[in-house]
Amino acid sequence: MSRLTQINRWLLGLVLALLPTYLVRFTIFGLPTTLLEIILAIFLLAVFFTHPRSLVAELKKLGPANLAIIAFVLAGIISTIISPEPIKALGQLKAFIIEPVLFFYACVLILRKESDLKLPLTLLSLSILVISLFGLIQYVTLLGLPLRFWGFGEGVKRIVSVFEYPNALALYLGPLLAFFLALIYSKSTLINRKLLFWTTGLGLIALILTFSRGAWLAVLVVLAILAAKKIPWKIVVPFLALAITAAALLYPGKQILTDPSASARLELYKYSARAVLQSPILGNGLSGFRHTLESMQFKQEVLNYPHNIFLNFWLELGMLGLLSFFFLILVCLKQHKLKPTPLRLAAAMFLVTIVVHGLVDVPYFKNDLSILFWFMISLFYIKN
Repeated sequence: MSRLTQINRWLLGLVLALLPTYLVRFTIFGLPTTLLEIILAIFLLAVFFTHPRSLVAELKKLGPANLAIIAFVLAGIISTIISPEPIKALGQLKAFIIEPVLFFYACVLILRKESDLKLPLTLLSLSILVISLFGLIQYVTLLGLPLRFWGFGEGVKRIVSVFEYPNALALYLGPLLAFFLALIYSKSTLINRKLLFWTTGLGLIALILTFSRGAWLAVLVVLAILAAKKIPWKIVVPFLALAITAAALLYPGKQILTDPSASARLELYKYSARAVLQSPILGNGLSGFRHTLESMQFKQEVLNYPHNIFLNFWLELGMLGLLSFFFLILVCLKQHKLKPTPLRLAAAMFLVTIVVHGLVDVPYFKNDLSILFWFMISLFYIKN
């Protein structure tokens, strides 16, 4: 292994391990950026300067994925042009589309075989272990926990760890835990087994303490899929039904419907559907959803996104963005079906989690989540 190759893998591992550093924000020459973007830029420069000749050849091997990616980027550019907030839209185009797509191609270039992932995945696992452990300490000591999540009155205490709110932690942990659970199921040796078990165990406890029901459901679905591969569906289905019933007893239907967050979400969906009908082809443009809600005189808290994966992409990136995103997912799942490997199974479980959790949240339009998504997409193109 050349020294440059090893450096590139270390840099990839650092990007994955330091994903929460998007929260460290500052300006350079008046331009807003984050610590994560600086680390990512160093990684991209290192990879593209050390692999200039193999770039085109590797890209040709991706086939239909390239078409989906081109359409996705084009949708982002169009949505930036039509956005009512062009400056904010440019920032989102850079952070949520251009940089993650470049990151995907960089990963494809340096990850030629599964063993190349050992170092990056180990660093990612260590990072999740630390983030989860801090979350557990936070639950006991309230260290760094914002006052509004302390659980006064009838509320429950919800941890945030290094993030700004509980759902941000759940959106980060949920898909990664699904990925790790699939690696455990497949008895993968890409990560040290003890580290993998500790990371997954503490991560699951931390996920429970976020009290994100969408994340719980998504991980339950993944567990059911993995269980069904070894256990007959006639056993898995009753178990899953029992788990859902238990959740329903904890959160009765009437309580869910009268819960302020749930009722607000339903109202948000109603207005989002109206927005789609008003502009079904182009959507609202990047960073345009707030303007749409305000123009409709939305009575509740104005949010940045509709909190549904289909509505998110449809309104932010238009129909082209929505279709290209899910076409890319289908292309990757087909890769797994044609040549199944434990790594592709794990990446597929990651995708399942973001789609299920995405039914009630925003699993892509954040710096860390968009980078993670494109990293997982790259894993479908690693040779076994």
